[in-house]
Amino acid sequence: MLVLFAVCIGAFGLFYSSLIFTASPLTSEQAQRVETAISIIEKRGFINEAYLLRDLATFRGNDNWLNATVAKENAYAATNYPFAIITLYPDFFTYPEDDIERAAVLLHEARHLKGYGEEDAYEFVWRNKKYLDWTEERYGDSVVWLNIRKQTREMAPNLFVCAFLPQGDCTHERRF
Repeated sequence: MLVLFAVCIGAFGLFYSSLIFTASPLTSEQAQRVETAISIIEKRGFINEAYLLRDLATFRGNDNWLNATVAKENAYAATNYPFAIITLYPDFFTYPEDDIERAAVLLHEARHLKGYGEEDAYEFVWRNKKYLDWTEERYGDSVVWLNIRKQTREMAPNLFVCAFLPQGDCTHERRF
């Protein structure tokens, strides 16, 4: 039984190592942008998510061998669960208007670190966007906002069935 356990642990370690070493690390500039976005997440009250991103996740700058086998469209990042490896694609550093938009993307990935699927991750970020100060008033024309809004409508359509609110967004706060 002990030998079987050791073999399983060794296989897990080899698999994890292969995921890490077949992808490039972030540059120091990229790592600084990630740390700034994580700090925003933490300051806005998402302590658990910030802890997971800062202390558990390993960030990579391109696809490992496993991610390379899956086609991706409009991806800013990808998470290998349960290995806590987050791949940040060039679009993550190119298209966001600022660190708040990068924080929104990382908040999505933090949900994956907890084991949640795409639907939950999109819904969680969209419902909590106001706490990041990621609002339509400030970011409604940004590439990231428009892409994530479209993807959220596809993954969590229940958030967009309120005819009495602008563009049917049930999370949009009414102002009187």
